[in-house]
Amino acid sequence: MLCYVRRTHGLRPDASLDPKELVVPIPSDGTLAHAAHASPAPPVRAPLGRALRAIPFSRPSLTVLLALSLTVSLSACAMQNTSDFDSSAWKSQRGASAKDNTRGRMVAPLEKALHAGMSRDDVIRLLGEPDSTDADTATDVYELGVAAYGIDEEFYEIQYQDGKLASHRWARR
Repeated sequence: MLCYVRRTHGLRPDASLDPKELVVPIPSDGTLAHAAHASPAPPVRAPLGRALRAIPFSRPSLTVLLALSLTVSLSACAMQNTSDFDSSAWKSQRGASAKDNTRGRMVAPLEKALHAGMSRDDVIRLLGEPDSTDADTATDVYELGVAAYGIDEEFYEIQYQDGKLASHRWARR
């Protein structure tokens, strides 16, 4: 009894399709004597595969690499950001100690709420009075508290030009 295998590799796209070339008989005893004329499939070579074969990985290093990538992925999911900016929650943190201030978790929605050209009055209506102001540089600073996974204190700085919001940024000290 013979089994047939459809031969698709090694054919040119413009070649005429001869049924004898497409079907190669293979005996049921598992030998490939009758199919010797069939060319083997070309090896698949990808640039990434070559690069990965060049790096000697051991089981412990793969475990560490997997743990590191899992940690990074989960830490991105664990970031606490609210979808909409909550002005009253922001204002309630004014004067809070650096350890207890939760404004840092509100930065992502805050950045969506602020836009260039807003008047300083509009910003103060949204955020309340700044924690500090530098009149020489027309800059308001809002304290964000201590970084969630660190010891640095964070702050949000808003600069104005001609009474309009010119730039805003998050930073650490």
